[in-house]
Amino acid sequence: MSKRWKAAAVICEYNPFHRGHQYHLEETRRISGAEYVIAVMSGNFVQRGEPAIADKWLRTEMALRGGADLVVELPAAYALSSAQYFAGGAVDLICKMSVVTHLSFGSEAFGGEDGAAELERFAHRTPHGPELDRGSLRGGRSYAAAARRPGAAAPNDVLGAEYIRALHRQASAIRPITIARKDSGHDGPGSAGQIRSLIGSAPSTAEQAPWKALMPETAANLLEKEMETGKSPVLSEHFDQSVLAALRFLGAEGLRSCPFVAEGLEYKIYSAACSATSFETLIRTCTSLRYTASRIRRIVFAAILGITREMIKMPAPYIRILGMNRGCGPLMDALTERACVPVITSKAKFLKSAADLPETAPAKLFLRTENRA
Repeated sequence: MSKRWKAAAVICEYNPFHRGHQYHLEETRRISGAEYVIAVMSGNFVQRGEPAIADKWLRTEMALRGGADLVVELPAAYALSSAQYFAGGAVDLICKMSVVTHLSFGSEAFGGEDGAAELERFAHRTPHGPELDRGSLRGGRSYAAAARRPGAAAPNDVLGAEYIRALHRQASAIRPITIARKDSGHDGPGSAGQIRSLIGSAPSTAEQAPWKALMPETAANLLEKEMETGKSPVLSEHFDQSVLAALRFLGAEGLRSCPFVAEGLEYKIYSAACSATSFETLIRTCTSLRYTASRIRRIVFAAILGITREMIKMPAPYIRILGMNRGCGPLMDALTERACVPVITSKAKFLKSAADLPETAPAKLFLRTENRA
C-alpha cells in the first residue's frame, strides 16, 4: 500500500439509509480524498436500544449501493451502549484495521473546514463518563441530558466529541473530519427517525409511501421489496412476549451483570416485566428523569443477548466483514496483512479454525452474542 493511499471510515447505523447518509459518504470521499470509504455499521440492534428496522444484510446492501466500499460490523456489545462506549468500541475497531487515514462523522454545529478543530476544543471542555456521573448527575439528571448541557450540544455532536476522545486515548494518527448534516437531526425532517415513523404509522401502497422520497431510489426499492416479503419493518413491539418472558426467566440476579444497571435498577425492571403486558409498558414504567427510555431499552436487549458490563469495556476482538464492492481487492489485502485482530469474512470458517485457541475466546464470546441478535 503506497504512502498516498487513503481510506476513510464512517461509524453508522443506516436505520435506514437515506439521502443524508449518501451525501455524507460523497462528502467524506471528496474532502478526505480517500480511495476507499469503510462503513462501520451496527448490526441488528442500534444505539437507541431498538432492533434495526431491517436486518444488517439488507442495510449493508443499501450502504454499498449508496457509496460505501466496505461494510464492517460494529459488535452488538458496543452498538447497544451509551455514547462513550459506542464511540470507544467503534474507534478501537477502526484503529485495529491499521488502514484508516480519516474518520468522518456528521455534525449539527461543527461542520466546515474548521469543524473538527472546533469539536476537539468542545470535547476537551465537556465532561463525560465518571466525571459526569459524580457531578452533573447528582441532581437526578440522566447521562444523556447532562452530557448535552454544556453548550447545548446536539446528540450527534456529543457523539462526535466521544469519537475525538477515543482517538486521543488510542494516540491515533487518524484524522477526524466533520460533515455538516443536511437533515434536521435524529428525528427531524428527512432523518432516519422520520422515515421509521412514516413506515410504522400506517400500511401504504408504493404510491402512498412518502418515506420513499427521503431515501435514494435504490435503497428505497430494496426496503420496499423486504417489506413486501414481511421481513421488514422490524419493530420493538414484535418482541413483546419474548422480551417479557426472557426478563422473567433472568430475574433481578440475571439483570445485575448487564451494562448500565445500577442503584437497584434490576429490581425495578424485573418487577415491571412481571406485571407488564407489553414491551412499551415496561419501558414507560421504568423510565424516569434519571433513567431514559433508551437506557432501559439497551439494558433489556443487552440482558437478552448476554452482553455484560465487562464486554463493553473489552477491546474489539475481530473485524467482521459484512459486504464489499468490486474493486476492494487492494483494501482487503492491506486489511488482512495489517489488522491487529482476525479479519472474519466467514464466521463458520473462523470458528472452525479457532476452535481450540485460547486467544480467540473474546472473539467467540462476541460472536455468540451476534448469533442471538
